[in-house]
Amino acid sequence: MEKPGRGRYSEPESEGESEWLATFADLSTLLLCFFVLLFSISSVDNKKFRSIMNEVRVSFGNAVPMTALEHEEVKDGGDAVINLNLLPKQKTVASELEEIVNDEKLSSSTVVDMGEDGALLRIGGKVMFDSGSAEINPRILSALDKIIIMAIKYPQYHIDIKGHTDNLPISVGKFLSNWELSALRATTVLRYLLENGLEAERLTATGYADTQPLVPNLTSENRARNRRVEFLFKKIAGKSDDQG
Repeated sequence: MEKPGRGRYSEPESEGESEWLATFADLSTLLLCFFVLLFSISSVDNKKFRSIMNEVRVSFGNAVPMTALEHEEVKDGGDAVINLNLLPKQKTVASELEEIVNDEKLSSSTVVDMGEDGALLRIGGKVMFDSGSAEINPRILSALDKIIIMAIKYPQYHIDIKGHTDNLPISVGKFLSNWELSALRATTVLRYLLENGLEAERLTATGYADTQPLVPNLTSENRARNRRVEFLFKKIAGKSDDQG
């Protein structure tokens, strides 16, 4: 007769098939405490908030009116609400070129933002030069000076000056064709930048005549758009922002 309990596997008695519920309860409690903690620190002390914002304004060098921030506070003395639109934005080549266009009221000019690669500034030919001339118009010199100051701040960018014309044959005897006119205009601008502080290795100038029109040369308005000078700010390969 087989002795009881010998040669048999007997399963241990379960101490409870719902042990996972205890772990789940502990986890739920921890999550509840975490969210309560977040809620407790979510309110912003008005004085500390204004102090921090003032430090941010100073570090960016771009003042954000504190009165605008104060308007975001609850009138009954509650906590301030942070409006991200009021925070100072980091300046870029494109944003600074846009500021120059706006400050100088260059209505016929546009800025194309190329992201980290740089930016393209287009200035109407009539603003830069008189018809058939390669002499820089004096009224644009203020804008050029601001472009030079801005370019000095961003030495990691190369600047290519591009001259463009419409497709009408040139009628001034000084130039044989639009090729000569566009090239001389570009090099004239380059020479001005060079003589006022920019390094030669950062500058190039090219004349394109009428080979790269923005719009078809079918109307006088379109031809006016195509007569332009472009400043292409392009990131120099292997040169980072902190090297500037």
